[in-house]
Amino acid sequence: MAVRRLHAGLVVLAAAALVAPFAAPAASAAAVSATVDLPRHSQVLAATMRAADYYRGTYATTTLTPKNGWSWATYFQGVQALYRASGDSRYLSDGMAWGTSNAWGISTNVYEIDPNSIKAAETYYDLHAINSAASLTAADATMAADLTNLPVSRYDWIDALFMGLPDFPRWAVRTGNSAYLAKMDAFYTWARDSGGTSSRCSGRTVAQPGLYDASQGLWYRDCTFIGAKDANGKLVFWSRGNGWVIAAMANVLEALPANDPHRAMYSSMLQTMAAHLRPLQGSDGMWRSSLEDAALFPTPETSGTALITYALAYGIRAGILDAPTYLPVVAKAWQGLTSIALQPSGFVTDCQAAASGPGASYTGTAPRTAPTSTSSGTVNTDSQPFCVGAFLMAGSAVAGLTSSPSTGRPVTATAQQTGNEATHVDDGNVTTRWSAETFPQSVTIDLGSTYRLSNSMLVPYQDRAYRYRVQTSTDNKTWTTVVDRTTNTATGVRLDDFATTVSARYVRLTVTGVYGVSTDWVSIQEFAVYDRFAPRVDLARAHPTAGSMTASGHPATAATDGSSATWWSSASAPTTSAPQSLLVDLGASTPVDTVRVFSRAGCGPHHTNVLVSTTGSSYTTVASVDLPNTEGPGQVVFPTVNARWVRLSSTSSWCSTAVSVEELEVFRALGS
Repeated sequence: MAVRRLHAGLVVLAAAALVAPFAAPAASAAAVSATVDLPRHSQVLAATMRAADYYRGTYATTTLTPKNGWSWATYFQGVQALYRASGDSRYLSDGMAWGTSNAWGISTNVYEIDPNSIKAAETYYDLHAINSAASLTAADATMAADLTNLPVSRYDWIDALFMGLPDFPRWAVRTGNSAYLAKMDAFYTWARDSGGTSSRCSGRTVAQPGLYDASQGLWYRDCTFIGAKDANGKLVFWSRGNGWVIAAMANVLEALPANDPHRAMYSSMLQTMAAHLRPLQGSDGMWRSSLEDAALFPTPETSGTALITYALAYGIRAGILDAPTYLPVVAKAWQGLTSIALQPSGFVTDCQAAASGPGASYTGTAPRTAPTSTSSGTVNTDSQPFCVGAFLMAGSAVAGLTSSPSTGRPVTATAQQTGNEATHVDDGNVTTRWSAETFPQSVTIDLGSTYRLSNSMLVPYQDRAYRYRVQTSTDNKTWTTVVDRTTNTATGVRLDDFATTVSARYVRLTVTGVYGVSTDWVSIQEFAVYDRFAPRVDLARAHPTAGSMTASGHPATAATDGSSATWWSSASAPTTSAPQSLLVDLGASTPVDTVRVFSRAGCGPHHTNVLVSTTGSSYTTVASVDLPNTEGPGQVVFPTVNARWVRLSSTSSWCSTAVSVEELEVFRALGS
């Protein structure tokens, strides 16, 4: 048996030893998967920040009031989420300025019926956790009054769940009083089971007592909609209303401790709603205003889509939702939000105005009157604060799905200040920092294993224009510069895309100076590098790999060596009758749910099947997909299946001579 050596002493079976399994596979089940076009972390944040930066200046001159009401409070919830995702101090400053301008008060506007009026308290609370100048005096008084005096029947429309419910777990923590959690449960269960008995429907016969329709897995906006049909004879379930509910579930769960018994009820509802919302998503990724009657208002609707996207992304990250099932839904929704709703200017369109049920959206690509330095124009009515806030929440949550392999990893530094040690530079917390005196200074992070990296994020203290370089290494000896900002003059968070995807175990940040500030201190709040998407251990890396036909100089093992600089190419183009295949032996039967393909752009796989086997002789097709003509990655997710051998079999490619794959990666099923 021939052998081939890769890396340091690693023995791999030669291709000849693996040819037999390329015989025709046994009959297989129909594929049940989809490709996921996943953007880089930097792309998600850049799009989200584009919307925030277009909108942020309009608050000072807006005529839309009350400024501490539910609409602006939802916007600033999104701004606060973006601050935590990006570390950009402008967004923290915006939140503090908003609260200060309202004297940290709760709305007393006659149209702001409690709990709409206490929506602001949620973000006041989250700002207070960072800066104690965010006063909670008024919020404390209102929450104490609501705990004792607010009747559960006040929660007789589903928007109320988003506006008020998430305050209660926060004040349970703040006060140590578990009665807040009991009151939260009482509000929720009354709306769910008895909201149809509201006084607003006094004398009216309703089809069921609660606002939640268990047969549909969705909620009626209020008692007037229960069992009602629209002009097309369909039940009326409002996209934004159900978005409020599922986002409320996420907000409550985010505030509850991981082991809190109250979580079960809200987790279950998030799961149930997600399962019913998933098939109602449009082919463009967006949901329509009337969920079960897309034809009634066929224009995509941004606020409902964004709220649903936020909740699904949270559910995936929290382990509440099955990633293989819902990652394609989130990716598709984010693609719709950024290609349809988000305009190049940063204006967010396709928002339905404040309403009490499904309706048409504003569809202009710009506001009717553009904002200026002295006027908000019509932007706050054409793209209302709550809609943009929902968009910012969605983007921040989607960015959060792309975890960094550098976060929490061991770090060494050339110097550090006591109290601002180097461990703060990669702790995942944008409110801490690493500081050291004099230039240059460096931190080196050990990722623990080799990852494919494509971009980085630098969060400078006080938005300083630091000058720096980022280098990577596989052995902590030989270094390659992937980012050179040694002449940087730009302030704020830096999102740097590498020119090419690189393989690295070690990452070094060297700060060489600063522009426009008189200081000799290096202070970095966060530094992180990113894989394309939520990195997991690649089970195929350096494992025995073979190709059905292989071109000279491009062996199959190049597709599992962790390097973008090498690739496998077949000796001829794939066809339906003569597919070209890569086969990797994982070494043991393992639960898997994801295959990721990095294509050689211009000649990568087009129509492709993923097959698995535990025996090496009988194969089952678990996915059949069309991959795009890009490097990718093309991520293919499928229900968990046991596999030792995984085959990528292409029946067509993007060129006429071969099919070429830079990397084939296989991932263990989440939760296994």
